[in-house]
Amino acid sequence: MDKKIAIVTMWANPNYGSTLQAYALQKVIRKWGYESEFINFCPEKRSPSYRLSRLLKDVIILGCRPKVHLQRRRIRKFISSHFFVSPPYYTYKDLCDKADERYSAAICGSDQIWSNAGGYINPFYYLTFISKDKRISYAPSIGYNHVSDDILPKFIEYVSDIRFLSIREKQGAEIIKQHTRRDAEVVLDPTLLLSKEEWEKEMKQMGNISGFENYIFCYLLGKNQAPIQYACQLSQFTGYPIVGVETKFSQIKTREIKRIVVGPFDWLRLIRNASYVLTDSLHGTLFSIIFRKQFGVFKRFRDDDPICQNSRIYNILDITGLQSRMITYEAPPGTFFEERIDYDKVQLLLDLERHKSLMFLERAISAVHAS
Repeated sequence: MDKKIAIVTMWANPNYGSTLQAYALQKVIRKWGYESEFINFCPEKRSPSYRLSRLLKDVIILGCRPKVHLQRRRIRKFISSHFFVSPPYYTYKDLCDKADERYSAAICGSDQIWSNAGGYINPFYYLTFISKDKRISYAPSIGYNHVSDDILPKFIEYVSDIRFLSIREKQGAEIIKQHTRRDAEVVLDPTLLLSKEEWEKEMKQMGNISGFENYIFCYLLGKNQAPIQYACQLSQFTGYPIVGVETKFSQIKTREIKRIVVGPFDWLRLIRNASYVLTDSLHGTLFSIIFRKQFGVFKRFRDDDPICQNSRIYNILDITGLQSRMITYEAPPGTFFEERIDYDKVQLLLDLERHKSLMFLERAISAVHAS
């Protein structure tokens, strides 16, 4: 059996961003001719208490948020149909014992796998199960603006042992440089490694969803209702209806928004076919840029919030010169959207960063295989 490339990320997380970034990374690697699979490390699945809590959670979501429940089912169906996944590893020792024999390289990223939420650092997301010379990080995100003191020594140790080191945000690179003195290359989220045409090919048919035309697509992750009010103002200004997808934490409580349930590729179609996109989501922003949409981004966190994750969006807006797409509520929607985005200029910047990111990843994989 030929060895494979192991991918470590939050591939089983049932939301659009996590799913599509994982899909894109595996797509690029396999396009280059390498076999790859997501590591199915799942020690919790042997725990009866975990299985019971998972069941109760699904029942609660089904009863209280049926649209969210159905949406999660569609994402999981997409994952089971499109992802190449390893056999389950129930213990870390089992993974460590088999990794070097089964895998020629291991890549961790993207998503917020280095956020170390809750003050716990998981060695799995730093590839400690495999030989140091096989470790590659591609666009993992720290997410926050610091690393907690209680886990900092382990963070330094794990990051220092990664042979080819990259990160998704400039802020993350600065944190790594400060603590390890290593230069981490800032690369694009995997979704941006595929061009607009490549995504459209993946999506196959580009027809409208349920006959929607000339609509505003609203995709929000935060609980703040101000973005929904802003969307309603834009709807009144343009005369266009609003189409929305509910998420785990955001609830659409107004009848002015048509709520629908879609899988990942239909979610992409909603962005692709929209006249305007309003979002507070990183991947809502990324795909708005990929599909060259007129869009606006809301801050989901206060900048002084200890768990602020705004840097993820600031970073891509800086790279593409689209800082003005942050919505401040000071300008009414009509005035904000009068400033049309010059996507020819954006595309030049994006193509340059895509080339650099692909070169980093291809060079790292080639070097690992050559050693």
